[in-house]
Amino acid sequence: MSISFSVSTITLTDGTTINPPANGMTVFIGPNNSGKSLLLRELSPRITTPTTGDWKWVSTVDSTSVGSGAEFLSWVAERGHRTYLPNAQHARPTLRGGPQAASAVEADSAAIWWENGKLQDLRSMLVTEQWTHERLRVTAVADKWDHAEPAGNPVQYLYEDPELTKELSKYTMEAFGEPLAVDWTGLKFMLRVGSTGMEDSTPPPPELVRAYRGLPTLMEQGDGFKAFVQILLHTVLRPTPVILIDEPEAFLHPPQARLLGRKLAQMSGQTQVFVATHSADFLAGVLDAQNARPLALVRLDRSSGSPRACQLEPDAVSDLLRTPLLRYSNISSGLFYDRVVLCEAEGDCQFYAATFDVTRDTSAPHENTIFLHTSGKDRLADTARRLRTFGIPTAVIADFDLLNDHTTVRNAMHALSGTVRDMSADIKTLNDHANAERNVPTVAGFRKQMESVLTGRGNRQLTDAMIETMGDLLNGSSGWGALKKSGLQALNGDVYAAAERLLKNTAAHGLFVVPCGELEQWVRNVPSKNKARWLDGVFNGTDRWYQNPTNELQDFCQQIRSYLNPADTADQP
Repeated sequence: MSISFSVSTITLTDGTTINPPANGMTVFIGPNNSGKSLLLRELSPRITTPTTGDWKWVSTVDSTSVGSGAEFLSWVAERGHRTYLPNAQHARPTLRGGPQAASAVEADSAAIWWENGKLQDLRSMLVTEQWTHERLRVTAVADKWDHAEPAGNPVQYLYEDPELTKELSKYTMEAFGEPLAVDWTGLKFMLRVGSTGMEDSTPPPPELVRAYRGLPTLMEQGDGFKAFVQILLHTVLRPTPVILIDEPEAFLHPPQARLLGRKLAQMSGQTQVFVATHSADFLAGVLDAQNARPLALVRLDRSSGSPRACQLEPDAVSDLLRTPLLRYSNISSGLFYDRVVLCEAEGDCQFYAATFDVTRDTSAPHENTIFLHTSGKDRLADTARRLRTFGIPTAVIADFDLLNDHTTVRNAMHALSGTVRDMSADIKTLNDHANAERNVPTVAGFRKQMESVLTGRGNRQLTDAMIETMGDLLNGSSGWGALKKSGLQALNGDVYAAAERLLKNTAAHGLFVVPCGELEQWVRNVPSKNKARWLDGVFNGTDRWYQNPTNELQDFCQQIRSYLNPADTADQP
């Protein structure tokens, strides 16, 4: 059957053209208040009714309908819209549907409207909408009806087709560990949670009626369960050709949001899904889907004051998530923020996020910045590069010892669209200085220092601090070890000038090297042998050091802010 209906082109007000996959999913993502839900609302009416107006996001929408009127009637019949005769006086075949789902449309008229492109008169058979504010108005009860007419309600669909009930129950079992059942033994059909454990039979025996009445109703469940079922009732059950869902993750916990994303991405049949989401978990589920249909990802952004859209390559986002250390560092959350700062470890993120919060201008707009880590410095620059390709301003914070290898600096700068051509001499100057400062302990010196470490009685257990200090003694003291404890402060003359130029050059490309050496040196009053204990001292100590950043730390954070501010970073790579 050569018939189809889909949105073929969406042109946005910033000039971006989106060609959504006809039998796939288009996902709109971006920071809070970027306009994702608004775009979906502007798109919805124009799918079947081209209109003009003062739109924030959508400029034009082109829909494609293919096939004859007769083919259209056969097509909608396969989707559950069978014809019926309303009464003896009105003997013309009729469809339930039209601009409103409950309205009646003569089949002959529907075929003509289809051929003439009057799609607004067929809207309920072509487009389904799921808006967040309506999510908890669950279709859980339905009237019994004259079976000479087709079912017109999702609960009636379930009663009419037990296989649909089984399919829906598979989803709720996977998400919440409970099946669904249609209680047909009362005055109305009612969705209940659980299983009677009995075969249905007509008329229902008293024990079957009691078993149904013993099951809790769907409306007695939590908001997450109800929201999950509401979406499925209006998508996987007899889906329309086009489905729009705003914030599918609303009311769901992360595992259920991820599962829902996976299920929607795997929907079969001729259905085009548009989703606006704030959830990294939902997006991860979409990208995790096996045998997923084609996907278009569009990131929206209004941080510069005007709407901007960036169509992302789904494989690039998937590749970002395939790296386990990045995936479980929640890097994909950066897609939903205006700006990202990447750090080496989680503790670094906590400290710098707190400092940004303490030093922000309370009269300025909210800083929608997230701090994420890459479990080490090796992936910092490359992860920043990937996030930047998605249109996200991204900065990197690294300890001073990032500069201890020419190849490492070169790779980082290359990833950040920079070059080390003018930095090579300074890198060599700094490393020559550090390598010349290496100290190898003598036997006598080692013995003396070891005795100062091993204090206490002989049966006392070695502490973590003792073990760490002994390791340092065995490895000797390198110049880089000292630089990581002091940064620029330990340098002077030509070496200082070389290091200062390196920090300025890397910062110009969004790579901010800690000038005092490493994270722990921002607060020297707290012992830094153990990072976890240092963080505890900074955040929970009586002095609450994180609330009183030094001038140097404030300046460092302000440099990063200035780099990430779109008004000041028009030339950011």
